[in-house]
Amino acid sequence: MYELYLNKLNIWAKNHLAGLFIFNTIIIVLVLLNTAEYFKPFFFLGINVIFFISIILSIILLGARSKTMFLISSLFFMFGVFLKVANIDIWADRASIYFFQALVVGILLLFFKK
Repeated sequence: MYELYLNKLNIWAKNHLAGLFIFNTIIIVLVLLNTAEYFKPFFFLGINVIFFISIILSIILLGARSKTMFLISSLFFMFGVFLKVANIDIWADRASIYFFQALVVGILLLFFKK
């Protein structure tokens, strides 16, 4: 069963190799622009914006569907609950923002799919 899953993952990675390269390159450039505060006086390019752009790019370049967005949102929800229980409130709030962003995009994808 494990080998079958790895085989499917390898096939997916080979089919989306160019998209993975472009996706990672754009994310690296956005993080570097955020670090350099390149757009600071005109546009705040923060981590939340980078995360939202990465969600949109994953749909366009990697073929992510609503099921993937719901999986991402549930992972961030569980991570946010863990952080809230661990009394790390600042990161729990950030995880809840990521949860809502992925959830809204997943719901929009679900509506546009029909």
